[in-house]
Amino acid sequence: MRREMLRNREIIPPLTLHGLDGRTIRASDFKQKKNLAIVFLHVGCAECEEFLVRIARESPLWKSYGAVVLAALLSLPARRMADLLPENVVAGVDASGRGANAYLGREMLAPAGEDRLGVFVADRYGELYAKWEIGPGHDFPATKAIAAKLELIEMACDE
Repeated sequence: MRREMLRNREIIPPLTLHGLDGRTIRASDFKQKKNLAIVFLHVGCAECEEFLVRIARESPLWKSYGAVVLAALLSLPARRMADLLPENVVAGVDASGRGANAYLGREMLAPAGEDRLGVFVADRYGELYAKWEIGPGHDFPATKAIAAKLELIEMACDE
């Protein structure tokens, strides 16, 4: 069965990750508290690791927009990775691929499985505001583009 990728303005599906520190992380843990940027990345991929480093480097920016970044890794990384991430960049493993399938809409065992990457931005109520599907060329969005979407959410949902 092949599902389509999420559409903007849809409510994001449940996402459960197994944290690198042993705890369970759910996107719903942040509901009504934080805006979310969810990134699906491969471990051992130089481009994915560089993108995660850029995300971590921008930690103060995410904090200024009331956001947390959930890095959904598609396999178990080296333990040292968890130590390198700031508190508002949370990494966990989606080894089953259920989360990636729910967000990206392709079957995990499809031949194109290696290009199953994406970036999603949702408000604190779980409504999807932006998405980028990352293809084989690893054309990740600029952190400024992600920040611009988070800024829009903050302006629209200002309390």
